[in-house]
Amino acid sequence: TNVTDTTTLSGFGPGPAKWRGIAYVPSVDMLFAAPFNAQSVLMINPRTNVTDSTTLSGLRTGGEKWVGIAYASSTGMLYAGPHTADAVLIINPRTNITDFTTLG
Repeated sequence: TNVTDTTTLSGFGPGPAKWRGIAYVPSVDMLFAAPFNAQSVLMINPRTNVTDSTTLSGLRTGGEKWVGIAYASSTGMLYAGPHTADAVLIINPRTNITDFTTLG
């Protein structure tokens, strides 16, 4: 039986398209979603179904910033492609540090 659950991971408030794209990082066992209209990266613990949209917050205002996200095992970093942002968003999932100045 296929079941869809839209309530376990919910409660993110109003507004469209907060995040676009999601990537899994095995070393920290977490999912990360790229901020599209949100000002934070969405972190999801798939084992506990706990979400966190405050740890990696304070990112640029405005909409449609980054779209898509990929984990590079060679660097251990996440990379989100710019849509209207002027640089790639780089996330270090081990230290929870973001950088959007290096690749711009």
